[in-house]
Amino acid sequence: MDQIRRLFDSLTWKQMFSLALAAGGVLTALSLFAHWNRERDFRPLYGALSPEDAGAVVAKIRESGSDFRLADNGAAVLVPSGKLAELRLQLAAAGVPKSGRIGFELFDKTNFGASDFTEQVNYHRALEGELERSVTALAEVEQARVHITFAKDSIFLESRQPAKASVLVKLRAGAQLSAQNVAAICQLTASAVDGLAPEAVSVVDMRGNLLNRARKPLSSDDVEPSEAALDYRQKIEHDLLAKVNSTLEPLLGAGKFHATASVECDFTSADQSEESFDPNKSVMVTSQKTEDISGGSLAAGIPHGIQPASANFAARNRRGRSHAANREHHLPNQPHSAPPSAAARRGQAVIGISAGGFRRALGRNRSEGEARY
Repeated sequence: MDQIRRLFDSLTWKQMFSLALAAGGVLTALSLFAHWNRERDFRPLYGALSPEDAGAVVAKIRESGSDFRLADNGAAVLVPSGKLAELRLQLAAAGVPKSGRIGFELFDKTNFGASDFTEQVNYHRALEGELERSVTALAEVEQARVHITFAKDSIFLESRQPAKASVLVKLRAGAQLSAQNVAAICQLTASAVDGLAPEAVSVVDMRGNLLNRARKPLSSDDVEPSEAALDYRQKIEHDLLAKVNSTLEPLLGAGKFHATASVECDFTSADQSEESFDPNKSVMVTSQKTEDISGGSLAAGIPHGIQPASANFAARNRRGRSHAANREHHLPNQPHSAPPSAAARRGQAVIGISAGGFRRALGRNRSEGEARY
């Protein structure tokens, strides 16, 4: 101790300040290292929780006295790795988190005093909850909300209302639903509800964008082409462009030309009726038969040479027969419906660059079977 005291007495104020600063730095570094070592031991207990589920999870962890951390703006709960499995079992036994709205487990407990209206409301809630879970199971969907309106039946036709449904989805970061995914959501919802058509399901994202639109059939009565007509036209143009590219790439080489295709489709539909006649096959349609027979002498007892006063006396024996038949040889009418979506005009344009730097343009238009070069 005397040596340490003599050592401190021999130090100047500058040396003592430097020594205290170094000791404080070492203590701070040890404290930061201990805090970092303790924080890195926390592991995610649950993630992507709703505010309601996150609050229930935090309340259960506080009751157990365990330490926890919040991340992702409260959507994730972190706990020490040593208590991770234990806390998950405790929360699962308590039914936390609920993973959205309750499903058909709502009927696990029998309620004998419930009315029919209460049972219908519970079934409505359970069905919406199960559909929400099914939609959330998609890889691109983070959260989902489903609202269903059941069909309203009535003895009056004007009072009947079809079933409808709307699906609100929250996509994951960077994810996007394709047209096939949206159609799958509509089909999934329609298959779970009685009397619900896929066309009556609306899918909306969190930004208010309608992801599905009603696809009207191909028709020439509309002023603007329908989505189905545009898709059909784009498909023909894509197939035609692929054929042009596959034909020219072996000749000119990849990247040595640029090709485009344009198609004008005629979606006019027509109904035809065909009537044919077969002379070998005939059917009797109408038949009329007339027979007139009269007999006996009307001039019996009249002296010879005296003519009767009326002409009816001259007709002693008269027989008449007539028969008329109407036969038809034609077959029944056979209606035919000419489908729409015929390519009325096709156009292709190809621009190629040769080795010498010359450019040449090749164009071909085809309209109603006539080709021009």
